[in-house]
Amino acid sequence: MRTKSLNWLITAIVAALTFSALLLISPSNVSATSSNSPQTVAASVSVLNTLYTDISPNSIEWTNYPTFQNDTNTLITVSDENGNIPGNIFIWGTAQLSNALNGNSIAIGNVLWNPTSSNTAYIGNAVTTSPVNTLIVVAAPTISSPTTSNYIYLGANVPAGTASGLYTGSIYFDIENGSTISQPTTSNVLSVTVNVLPTCYISLSPTSINFGTLAAGTNTGNSWNGIVDTDTGGNAQATINVYGGNWIFSSNTAISFYVANTVWSSTNTVGYSSGTPLTLTPISTNIIVPAPTQSNPSTSNTVYFGVAVPGGAPVGAYTQNIVIANQC
Repeated sequence: MRTKSLNWLITAIVAALTFSALLLISPSNVSATSSNSPQTVAASVSVLNTLYTDISPNSIEWTNYPTFQNDTNTLITVSDENGNIPGNIFIWGTAQLSNALNGNSIAIGNVLWNPTSSNTAYIGNAVTTSPVNTLIVVAAPTISSPTTSNYIYLGANVPAGTASGLYTGSIYFDIENGSTISQPTTSNVLSVTVNVLPTCYISLSPTSINFGTLAAGTNTGNSWNGIVDTDTGGNAQATINVYGGNWIFSSNTAISFYVANTVWSSTNTVGYSSGTPLTLTPISTNIIVPAPTQSNPSTSNTVYFGVAVPGGAPVGAYTQNIVIANQC
């Protein structure tokens, strides 16, 4: 009986110790706190004044003849995409538009810019090799309108005597606001090409001939009337062609004498009989007007004329049209 009582006591003591141990490791006895409340982190960023430059299109080509002018009507859109302040458009270019094949060039000042399109007059501001403020404003982009733009118009003039061929160069654009300039970009460069075509021009001096007074059955002999044929700024060699109409009696248009009574010559040191008769259709005189160049933009040559009045021609005044053309 005493043994059973002892066993029971030992069991009770062990159970008590075990329960105490469990209480010691129970979470309810751990000294800690917990919370589900949100925590705030303060963040900051400093936004700088920023400009970007983008242009459209990135290349243009003009087809011109020497002395021909493109009005300032080629539209270039200059945009700021994702900047945040307004700025003015600046423009400049390479020193020249160059032709690598013939070694000639067109000075950059022959390219003009204008804030508005001009279709009626060749006006504008010469592009230079240093940035120029056009005062054309590109508005500040905003979060709701992240891209803003404005326009500038370009034109070109081909100097007299410029040889035919392709002339290429670059025009640069930038949007600036004081010390803030646009971020580096490759889309602010405009490739410009001028395709100069071969041509020749003609200007005659004088534009009329008075052979004076001749008796019927006589000619002008060694006296010649010269017409100077001038190419004022083309770029190709030209050959003088001539033709004309019959002589018409002013008092009676039914009376005439033949076109061939007028003769032409490349020199004035021969007599009338050495001249070549004028015809009703164009013929080549083989008289050459040299090709103009930029350093010599005006070239010329002379064709000479004489006339014979046939016997029996009524007394009075006669007129004839002589046509002179340059073939190049």
